[in-house]
Amino acid sequence: MYSLREHIQNSGHFNHVPHKSEEAWRLADLHRYLDTAYPLASHDVDRRSLPDDNPNIEIIDNQAITVDLPESIHLKQTKKQLELNCFEDADLYIDIHYSKACYVESGLHILLQSGVRITLFISFSGAEGAFASEKIGIKLEPDATLIQTQRVDLESTAVLILQTHVYQGEKSRLEHFSLLRHGEYLHSILDTDLHYKSNCHINALLLSEARQKNIFACKVRHLSDKAYSHILSKQVLKDESTCVFDARSTIEKGTKASEVLQASHALLLDTKAQIHSKPHLEIYSDDLTASHGSTVGELDEEALSYLCSRGIPKDKAKQMLIRAFVNESLEHIS
Repeated sequence: MYSLREHIQNSGHFNHVPHKSEEAWRLADLHRYLDTAYPLASHDVDRRSLPDDNPNIEIIDNQAITVDLPESIHLKQTKKQLELNCFEDADLYIDIHYSKACYVESGLHILLQSGVRITLFISFSGAEGAFASEKIGIKLEPDATLIQTQRVDLESTAVLILQTHVYQGEKSRLEHFSLLRHGEYLHSILDTDLHYKSNCHINALLLSEARQKNIFACKVRHLSDKAYSHILSKQVLKDESTCVFDARSTIEKGTKASEVLQASHALLLDTKAQIHSKPHLEIYSDDLTASHGSTVGELDEEALSYLCSRGIPKDKAKQMLIRAFVNESLEHIS
């Protein structure tokens, strides 16, 4: 058993761990975990602890335990990752579960053939006292559409680094939603490359409490003409938790008629909660439409007083206002 730092140096698996100087402004403390020694997962998991919702693929510590796929989706399992090749429209549900108090390193690669539409739901669970590293690679051939929802709902002591890279061919479409909640440290990184007339809608909702740290980092590269990207992140923070929104949209030189939108909105429920927002546009072309912004606020006291004056209990009134705040993120998913 050796520290994760030694493992990273030997394997090169992590390609996006921030340097200490970079993570300082995030208050992330990731390097504290890298010097911890975690035993490798033994794959001996109590299946009774898993959710009973019949996924198409059930993965435990990088091992496919259950596979029930339509004939149009081909599966190949290698030592390091699972590979899915999608030839026809389908709905796909993948449940990924991590063992207790161990180190898990796994990968998933998905290819959508030209014109295919896939609705993909990925759920992450478990990882009590564990460190998990997940790399997801997705390629959309021309005219393909991916409707993707990722739910990260781990144990309160879990640490997860989730790296997702999407390659979008011409006229392809990505609709991505991430829900990050629970876990001691969650770092979700989403990169996508846009080509001619491709577009992506990226939506994230971060819910944190206690001393949890949730980071959503996103990089979008406009590599060709008439590409469209929209990034929206909302954060609801309680207690002494910390959330980070770190987005960078790059419009490459020579591209035309790009459209870029970024927005981050945070709701602080306690005075010790912290939000660090860093929307960033990197523009090398004059032919584009672009906007970005960030807001931070508390519950509207006037709205809260109004609801209470109508006989609604204060706790219920707070719930209503929080629900109204997050609905913009939730209304786009099923």
